[in-house]
Amino acid sequence: MTGYMEVQKPNLFSFATSELSQDAFICWLASWAKPELKETDPLLHQTAQQFIASLILKCKREVPEINTIDVQRQDDRIDVLIVVNKEQDDRLAILIEDKTHTNHHSGQLDRYYSLVSGEKYAFREEQIIPIFFKTGYQSYFDVGRYQLYLRSDFLNVLREGKANGVANAIYDDFLAHLERLESAVNQYVQKPFNDWIATDWIGFYMNLYTELSEFRGANWNYVANPAGGFYGFWWGFVDTDQHYSAYLQLEQNKLCFKIEVPLEENRVTARAKAYDLLLEVTQNADMKFVRPARMGNGRYMTVLVMDGDYRLYSNGTLDLKNTVERLRALTYLLMNAFK
Repeated sequence: MTGYMEVQKPNLFSFATSELSQDAFICWLASWAKPELKETDPLLHQTAQQFIASLILKCKREVPEINTIDVQRQDDRIDVLIVVNKEQDDRLAILIEDKTHTNHHSGQLDRYYSLVSGEKYAFREEQIIPIFFKTGYQSYFDVGRYQLYLRSDFLNVLREGKANGVANAIYDDFLAHLERLESAVNQYVQKPFNDWIATDWIGFYMNLYTELSEFRGANWNYVANPAGGFYGFWWGFVDTDQHYSAYLQLEQNKLCFKIEVPLEENRVTARAKAYDLLLEVTQNADMKFVRPARMGNGRYMTVLVMDGDYRLYSNGTLDLKNTVERLRALTYLLMNAFK
């Protein structure tokens, strides 16, 4: 008897992975909001109109009755520009800067906004809906006047459309593509620690960012180094009166107390002082901390390392709640050391 194995069908967006491909899907879906397409595919049209509304509501603007939709891609290097009710007093310009796993750069957000408000397009400030559209993985966002539209926002719209009966191969492929991205960063809660891969660390850090973003400097990223690099998460920066800052950093399964000392002449003294202070405040903690094998003498130095894994587990997988509480407690220890 031959065993049955489910065959996973090819997905267009597993191959079309660039931001231009995502631009194309956004434009395709937005175009279905045109009133003249209502009878062509009523369910897809309804979902497209809900998508347009979700973008407008991000800027807390009133959603007008949509009479016309004009979609432009890569005009003046703007990723996507959706003009609603072009010839009417209630016209709106939905200005989308679309990113997957990259970030904005070189002042491009302000430049595109200036283009839309300038002579060529002549939209007033209250008519512009500036959206930073991000479906990939990122923690800290500095997007100025733009509003964040994340993978979770887009998934909410697409899932609702699917639940309402949208049946379209392109739509299904893109929804499945986003669902895979979402699933990949949520697997860590079910996996043994030794099986974690890059997407598990990303998902874990994304959750930590939500839980610990109240502490100064919280952020995460990939850190390249000669040893092969790691995914790091850092937070809890405290300035001292000794010309350096102290903070906590996770280097995947390793927890470090670190310092940043900008001036070279202060580094030896700062390193010794920070080590003594941190060793003292951690002596009564329920965790063991040790001096690193090598402290170094650069701008960023590790002065104390937790002996063992900082993550707590239950039934072989992560106990997220208690792990977060442990990290929060260590943050207060850091603050007490330098108060």
